[in-house]
Amino acid sequence: MKPRALTLLLLSTLTASAQRPLIGIFESTSSARADNQAGDNQGQPGVRVLFHQSGRLWRSYNAHCQDQACLTTITSLFPPTTAWNLVKDGKPVAMVVANTPAAYHFYSEIGVQAITNPASVSNLEPHPTPDRPDPPHTILATTLPTLKDPDNWRPAAVFPLDLTNVRQAFRKLYPHPKNCTQITSNSPSNYHDSTITDDQIAPGSSYVSNKNWRILEVTLNGYLCDGPPDDAWVNHWFAISPMGEVHHLGRLMHLAGAADFAHEGHSELLFQVQGGNESGYKLFYDSFTHQALATVTHH
Repeated sequence: MKPRALTLLLLSTLTASAQRPLIGIFESTSSARADNQAGDNQGQPGVRVLFHQSGRLWRSYNAHCQDQACLTTITSLFPPTTAWNLVKDGKPVAMVVANTPAAYHFYSEIGVQAITNPASVSNLEPHPTPDRPDPPHTILATTLPTLKDPDNWRPAAVFPLDLTNVRQAFRKLYPHPKNCTQITSNSPSNYHDSTITDDQIAPGSSYVSNKNWRILEVTLNGYLCDGPPDDAWVNHWFAISPMGEVHHLGRLMHLAGAADFAHEGHSELLFQVQGGNESGYKLFYDSFTHQALATVTHH
């Protein structure tokens, strides 16, 4: 049997035998090894296993380690071998088989499966650069044969009323965010409650579904302190229902994609969360009434 035919047969067998759908994300440099810390190798492509379906709910693997010994035993929480279909912008880009290693070397690797043929997917997404050390991941991974977006989430112009309502919701969350009078250190005499204007709450990315749900990213501009900004001064995402109700989704997020990961006729939204030492992925489903979080710890 030819190698490609054998791979396709293995993919078909593994996918058919899966007991429940899995959600993963392709990461171009997710499986760095301890002996490559000098930077000669930025890591190999892998699939990070994020969520599994439990009844009607999506759950993360809640896999965390507090010491190096745990990195050897925690691998048992994850499936040993998985056949993944990789999808970008609703289109299949690759079929891969990935294996959970015998042990992890870093906390950030927990949940990553190594792709058996990494050369075949090495150019699917941008690699880290000094200017962009953590590029966003947008290639979805599924154990299902196909992956659709029945809610048809797509970029759209911001609705003026949505922006007004989101700004009001933002002000309720952060009525007087801390700021400085000038760019200097956060000394007690300079660090104070501030008053913000609507124009400072600037719109960013905006999407709409065929169910008339909308999501909107906003960022508060005008931070003057010297140092990392407080929570108010980073990007925030809000969902707006067909009736105009506003829901805060989170901060420091990037939309990875929308898809029907369970083949139940409606889409879930997957965000990549980037926040300091702990980051990860957040999944929203059932009209934003449920969410699941898979945390990635870097140190």
